[in-house]
This record gives sequence, C-alpha cells and structure tokens, in this order.
Amino acid sequence: MRESCDRYPCHFEGQDCTFCFCPFYPCLDESLGCMIDGRWRCDGCTILHRPDVAAEVVENLLRGEELEIVWRRVRLKI
Repeated sequence: MRESCDRYPCHFEGQDCTFCFCPFYPCLDESLGCMIDGRWRCDGCTILHRPDVAAEVVENLLRGEELEIVWRRVRLKI
C-alpha cells in the first residue's frame, strides 16, 4: 500500500491507494457524489479505496473485462 501521498489518508486509515484516481470517474451515481458547478464531486466516496474492491477491480481489468461490467460488479458491493 502506498502511504507516501501528501493526501494520505484522504478517506480513512487502512485504505488501499492503488487507484489515486477513479477509473469510473464520473460514475454519475448520485448515491456516491453529486454535480457541483458542472463538475462531478465524489469526495466522500470510499468504495475504490476498500482493499477488497481495489484488488477485484485490478484483477478484472487485467483480465480484459470492460470498465462498465467491472463498475456494475463494484456497484453491487455498496
């Protein structure tokens, strides 16, 4: 786990920082964020920083699965 980021811990202790950016941005899921001044804001979303989710996303993307399919699986974990 990378802990040298100047924003660590940006969400919670023990988070997985594999993804410094969200590959699903903007997901436009209003339960995870909102549109403010024309920009998608998801500051409070922690789903991609859960170690189990980050590992699953990496595994599925490396297997060549489409981003939309991976997102649907991640969404079910919320």
